[in-house]
Formats: sequence, structure tokens, C-alpha cells
Amino acid sequence: MFHELEAFVRETGKVTLTMKMAGDLMAVVVMPCGDSKEATLRQPLVLTASPAELDEGFVAALQSFHGVHRSLAEQVSATNEILQAAEKSQAGKAQKALSKGSKPALPAPASQPDGNDEDEDESPDAENATAAQSPTVDATSASAAPADGKSDLFALL
Repeated sequence: MFHELEAFVRETGKVTLTMKMAGDLMAVVVMPCGDSKEATLRQPLVLTASPAELDEGFVAALQSFHGVHRSLAEQVSATNEILQAAEKSQAGKAQKALSKGSKPALPAPASQPDGNDEDEDESPDAENATAAQSPTVDATSASAAPADGKSDLFALL
């Protein structure tokens, strides 16, 4: 049994083995205590069975757990390497962009030769000019109402 535990202990750095009796059954907890930051790599293997069943199946269960644990550790390692490479690549792109400097600002558009700037349309003076050009209602015609008390709509225009 300890021969099978040896490879797991070497790979994880430290393994805590806890055993407890609960009536006729024995609970065995194999806890990897490595320095991995991944919570999934610190998940324990918990087996509860009779001592005879543990004698027969403990080694197979430990080898299976070790294989999955190794696979997870390799996947985490590969993912970390990919992320570190991507981080270096992005840092290099950012440095290149910063070393090129910012692009010079474009000059402001020149006013049109006829003196009609588009910006003038948005100014308050343009609103006043537009209001001055719009037709106004003649106050005298609007106040002149027919004698029958009805409004003359044509007089309002």
C-alpha cells in the first residue's frame, strides 16, 4: 500500500491520511496537501467500507484518484502556461502601441469661403434669424372676429 502512496506523495508534496471507525466500517480520507492554488487539486479521496473491502479495493481506488489528480494537475499547468504566454503577448502589444506614441490631433476644419459655417446653424443667432424669417400672425387680423362669434380661420393665416 505504501508503495502506491509514494508516487502520489512525491507528486503532491504532502498527503494526509486519516482513518476513523464508524461501527464495523472504516472511513479513510486521503487528502493531498500540496502547494497548488487550485481547489480541485486539494479535494480529498474519501472511502468508507469494511476493512476487508478496503484491503481489496484501496490500492485500485488510490491509483484511479492519483491518475485523475495527475491529469487535473497537468491541465492546470497547461492552462497556466497558455495564460502566461497570452499575458506576455498582450504586454508586448501594449508596449509597442505606447512606443509608437499617440497620433497627432487632426486640425480643426476651416470655415467655408462664403462665410456659412455649419456651426452657425446651431448658434442662438441662427435661431433668431430663423424666427425672423418665419411668418407671423398679424395681431389686427387675429383680433378681428366676425360678428356672429365664430372665428374666421382664414383671417388667422
